[in-house]
Amino acid sequence: MRFGFTLVELLVVIAIIGVLVALLLPAVQQAREAARRSQCVNNLKQLALAMHNFHDTNNTFPKNAYGPNAGNSWSGWHLFSAHYKVLPFIEQDNLYEQFDLDGTWAFNQNGPMQVKLEAFLCPSALPAPDSGQIGWGGPGCNYAWSSGSSPYTAHACTRTNCNGMITTKDETKMAYVTDGLSNTVFCSEILSGDGVANKPTYPYDVMYTGSDDAYNSIADKNFPTQAEINGIGQTVEGGASGERSNNGALWGWYSHGQSIFNTPVPPNWRYPSSGGSCCPGGAHDWGRGFIGARSLHPGGVNAAMGDGSVRFVPETIDLLTWQRMGNGRDGQPVTLP
Repeated sequence: MRFGFTLVELLVVIAIIGVLVALLLPAVQQAREAARRSQCVNNLKQLALAMHNFHDTNNTFPKNAYGPNAGNSWSGWHLFSAHYKVLPFIEQDNLYEQFDLDGTWAFNQNGPMQVKLEAFLCPSALPAPDSGQIGWGGPGCNYAWSSGSSPYTAHACTRTNCNGMITTKDETKMAYVTDGLSNTVFCSEILSGDGVANKPTYPYDVMYTGSDDAYNSIADKNFPTQAEINGIGQTVEGGASGERSNNGALWGWYSHGQSIFNTPVPPNWRYPSSGGSCCPGGAHDWGRGFIGARSLHPGGVNAAMGDGSVRFVPETIDLLTWQRMGNGRDGQPVTLP
């Protein structure tokens, strides 16, 4: 008697295996994403806790610009973020001591700022472009503090102009968040640029317009409408003068798009993040921009609230609801449905 498979039987077995793989692979991918999202939630909780411990020690939250001449625009590339200030509160005391705020930018950028910290990285995000791939590259940063619903960025983001829990130039206290900590976004997700210069890639890169003219119509609006932001998005998408692919690379840098974001636009906005100057939120940018929350989690972003809780915010959230969640003192506290 001869034993073995006929060709038909073999093909049937292969077909069955193929069907099983097709059925199981999405489940495996979903399980992996669930684990990554869980780790992301934990990272955000730890950062929010670190901020609270900082406040307990200093009776204030940090601002997002530290260094020589922090009040002036000319030395913007010498300014360091709130991520740097909370290092001692995430068990990174030694790294904190390596920074030299009176030293050169090159010393800090090429030294302590190049240390990769898993606490600042979402496991679902793509790796950031490193310094060997693009100028001003780095180890990556996927978590940014919320400056609120105002479009002001960088040096223009004072406590007067910005309404979020963290601003560039001014320290804030819990008491300033009159809408309640549990109702106000503290920290959320951003994506790193793709590191390919002069080739804008949505949703990773940040576009710039060369001036703030595109944002003038909503300059002093804390709650621009969907039509207004989409009009600006279309203008930027169709007529930007350039792009930056090194955003989300340097956790120690102060700029919008590196360590801080704003909420005038919804999570995972249809249009690219953008700013008026050549370096949105960068050295000489006293202007405005839309640097929104973004992630590769299907359907939305994780966001840590002021009380340390973490919520998943769908990208379909009502725009005004999201804007009010970013604004901590408008007298209209809202929560997710």
